[in-house]
Amino acid sequence: MRGKPVLAAISGIFFGLFLALVLQQWAIYPLTPLSVIGLPILGLILGLLLAAWAPFGRRGIDRIP
Repeated sequence: MRGKPVLAAISGIFFGLFLALVLQQWAIYPLTPLSVIGLPILGLILGLLLAAWAPFGRRGIDRIP
């Protein structure tokens, strides 16, 4: 897997927790087990997918030496 999967997974979990708290504070969605557990899991999956897709470390023709 390219990119940094561990960093992306941890960042995804924190993003999901942050999103759950912001949605609760703005009275958009209440804090439920689904939002507190589900959104961090979705963030984890999204982070891992982005880490798998990340173009870090590739050497391309448009890269400046």
